[in-house]
Order: sequence, then C-alpha cells, then structure tokens
Amino acid sequence: MSVSIHYCSLCGFAEHAEAIAEALNAELGLATDLQEAFWGTFRVEWSGQEIYNRRRTRGILGRLGMGRTPTPEEIVLLMTGVTGSQPVQSAADGT
Repeated sequence: MSVSIHYCSLCGFAEHAEAIAEALNAELGLATDLQEAFWGTFRVEWSGQEIYNRRRTRGILGRLGMGRTPTPEEIVLLMTGVTGSQPVQSAADGT
C-alpha cells in the first residue's frame, strides 16, 4: 500500500511533502503518492485511513495555511504506530 500526501502547492507545501515522502521511503520502505491540492491542504492517508490532516489539527488557521506542518520525523512516528512497521536499518549503521 502506498501513502498519499495531499498538499497545497500555493502554500509552499510541495518541498515539505517531498521531504516527508523521502523519509517514509527511507525509514519505513513505504511508497508515496504526492497529490497537489488547494486551500491550505496538508493531509496524509494510508490504506483509506487519515493519518494526519492539517485542517483537523489546526482548525481554520490550518485551512488558511497558518501555523506549522508536521516534521518528517513526526509523520514517520505516526506511520510506525499505524502500520506496525519498524524503521529500516541502514548499512551505515553497520547492521
């Protein structure tokens, strides 16, 4: 299953969405699907389940593009709890 990241490009969330996608792939081996959206949208979904929604966590301010978005580390942590996946060990760790 892939993770869908919906983001508002006008709000400047494209780079943030890409960073989260890279972290999910590197840490959990999850594929992502980036989908451009509008009006302050920043939402992460997996297997039909909403993992993070900026509007729900920030209310109307989030919808207007105000406030912060989650870090890649925060989304990886949320996904770890939902999927039960463990972070992928890298060769640099010697494992």
